[in-house]
Amino acid sequence: MILYFTADLMSNSRVSGPARANGIPLRVIASKGGILETIDEETTALLVDLNPPARDAISTIQEVRAAHPDLPIVVHGPHVQVDLLGQAREAGAEVLTNGQFHQQVDAILAKLAEPA
Repeated sequence: MILYFTADLMSNSRVSGPARANGIPLRVIASKGGILETIDEETTALLVDLNPPARDAISTIQEVRAAHPDLPIVVHGPHVQVDLLGQAREAGAEVLTNGQFHQQVDAILAKLAEPA
């Protein structure tokens, strides 16, 4: 199961639809609370949306990376948010712009759904 941390309804639908269409388990989490407790042996990756309102995104990435060093973490965000994308990369996430992510969403979800 992929966990998707997003508070953006548009991003949610642009990812949930392809996941559902491809039979990929996806759980959307809109707030930071409970993410660490939600990660279990079924979790294959954490996907993080850096689009506003991306509250607590960087600290969430840092906390998940510390607790689960081998869990793939992929973020996507606006290409103009260079500093935020850089912070996510420094926190240990693979970083994609929104354009890159949405062009490849099916392939990215399929890759992230694979067990480690």
